[in-house]
Order: sequence, then structure tokens, then C-alpha cells
Amino acid sequence: MTKMHRTVDKQRRYCLELGNGLGWTLTATERVRFWLEKFASILELTACGPNGHPRLIFIPHKAEHSGNGESAAILDSDRLKDLPQGGWTKQTLGALRFWSHPRVSDMICETGQLDDNIDEIVSMWWAVYPIFRRVQESDGLPLHAALVGRNGVGVLLAAPGGTGKSTCCRRLPSPWHALCDDETVIARDHGNRYLAHPFPTWSESIQRGPGRKWNVQHCLPLSAVFFLEQAETDEAVPIGKGETSALINRLAVEVSRIDWRNLPREEKIPIRKKLFHNACELAKSVPAFKLRVSLNGRFWQEMERVLSEIV
Repeated sequence: MTKMHRTVDKQRRYCLELGNGLGWTLTATERVRFWLEKFASILELTACGPNGHPRLIFIPHKAEHSGNGESAAILDSDRLKDLPQGGWTKQTLGALRFWSHPRVSDMICETGQLDDNIDEIVSMWWAVYPIFRRVQESDGLPLHAALVGRNGVGVLLAAPGGTGKSTCCRRLPSPWHALCDDETVIARDHGNRYLAHPFPTWSESIQRGPGRKWNVQHCLPLSAVFFLEQAETDEAVPIGKGETSALINRLAVEVSRIDWRNLPREEKIPIRKKLFHNACELAKSVPAFKLRVSLNGRFWQEMERVLSEIV
């Protein structure tokens, strides 16, 4: 066993596995162990042993890097000796630095400065983006949408920020329940089913502290997408697949564009094409509706009517 394994194995590993089997092992070196434990707690992850999933290895911020962009400064020989010593490429996202290598599936993430709770939560927010990338590569999508469930099926509520998703989630009566109100990850399984996973509202954790948790490994089969509109009366109106593709693509871009901002144009183009392709495939399989929502009405009854016809 290498020195790297002896050091990292002392720390807890956390498994994040989606409903289609796509997964990651999250681990950290000693100086950021408590940050990882807090991150895992918010995502409701449990400790695990070796499982064959790619590792996302969190390490503390390194002040200096070699001038040629190689990873000599981050690959401390006492901790990361089992990884290649050269050939790494860096992507900066906020205060984080992600290091990837064409010959290994593991990724190294420098957490940046963690001076207070806001720094910690923002770093966690950015740290999920490698997960989003692999979801997209596997025909899934991260979406700016709320996920609500009823009787074992899930539906998305989509709207621009500040225009009603959270309010609608709070208004839903039992047996409806809201799993998240900001970001949902859609995974496509081998049977071409779409499985919806709730992800955190990181802005809430920044404003109120990291008290709330989201079980990101829990999923519901996705049955419908509802695009919210304020109206005088409640009504669900079907949307064509072309318009649905464009609207779903917009929801995905709202999440993913943060991850693209430092990429060169030649790298962005295939990523955006793949994202649009995934949106079109989702639109073919999952019906979508405009959901007109009144101030005091029972909009969920329109959702139930629709679901009774398609589920």
C-alpha cells in the first residue's frame, strides 16, 4: 500500500451514487477533513469503503504551482503517490482548482481558502460541478428546477429565480412533498428512464447556515415537467416537444454556464451541443406543460389531473 493510501484511508470516504449507478467516492486529506464531513452531511452521504467509483479527492489550497501548468505543487509525494506525476490540466472555478488527467478517472480538487462559513458553503456549491459534468456525459442533465413528489413519482416545477418555485413548493398539501426547490439532477438509466435527484439550495445554506440537508442519492422517476406562470386561474396546458426541448435546455444552461465561463470556446461548443442533445432526448420521453398558477387556487389539482392521464 502506498503512502498516499495510508494517509487518505485514515479519513472517511463518502459514496455518492445516483439511481443509474453513476457514482463517485469523495475523500479528503487531513487539513480539509472537517470540510468534507460537513459537505457529506448536507448531501446526506454515509461513509463507505473502496467501491470502484472514481475518486474526487479534496486537498487544501496550494499557494504555488509549477510554471508549466503541471501538478508538481499539488501532488505531495506522501499523499498522492499513486497518481501520475505529470500531464494534469487545471480548471479554475471560483476559488476552486480542479485537476484532471487523461489516464485516470480520479480528480483532485483544491478547496480554496476556507476562512468562514460562507467560504465553506460556496466551495461546496462549486464542488458539485465535476458531478454535473459526468451526469451530462452520461445523457443526464443538471436543471434549475424544483423537484416535488407524490405517490412515488416526481415532477419538476420550473421558473426563473424568484418567480414562484419555492412558494409553490410550500403551498403543496400532503401527500405532495417537496424534495428541493432550486436544483435537480436528472440521471438516465440503462432502460432509458429518467430519475430525478434533489440537490441543495446552496444560497439558503449561505443565508441561514448549513442546517438543512438534501438526500441527493434519493431519486424519483420523472413523470412530467411543469413550467410555472402566474395567472388568474389554475390550468395545465401541454407543450410541444420542440418548445419543451428549448425550455429544458435553458434550465440546464442556467446551472451549467457557471462551469463553462473559464473554458476556451473550442471546449464549450461540444459541451453545449451535448447538453442540447440531452434536453431534446428528455423532451421526447417526458411530457411537459405550462402550469398557470393563481394566487389562492389549487394548482396541484391540475398537476394531479395531468398525472392521472399519463402515469
